[in-house]
Amino acid sequence: MDQLDAADEEMTADADPRKWLYWVNRDEQEVMQARVCTQLHRPLRAVPLLRKVLASYDASHAREYALYNSWEVVALLDANEPEAAAASADRMFGVLAGIPSTRALDRSNAVVSALRRHRQVPEVEDVLARWTAPVLADGLADASAL
Repeated sequence: MDQLDAADEEMTADADPRKWLYWVNRDEQEVMQARVCTQLHRPLRAVPLLRKVLASYDASHAREYALYNSWEVVALLDANEPEAAAASADRMFGVLAGIPSTRALDRSNAVVSALRRHRQVPEVEDVLARWTAPVLADGLADASAL
């Protein structure tokens, strides 16, 4: 987190576009911070960052939007919010359904695995029932994750 904060300060202090890659912007910095917080199981920090970025994210970047949703799902489950996680997963699977991507496959499997631990929640079971068969049929998910 210290390194991400330092990078953010550096980027803010010197916004010369020739120095930074085109995709290194405030949203991407916040996504990186949220991903770190998700991995550290700090959902109270991760979820607001992800929601802020997702609320204004360019719809033409569907793969990235869905990947960011996948981290939100995991963070929401860590926060013991399975119903909200199911809603986010539903959006994620809806976007990923038509996008062939190895990275999407990996994140889909991670989300399915995380959701399976909350099958007793009706909203989670509905999402798993709705998406695991179609996802498998489209070749986006690995059967071992289910």
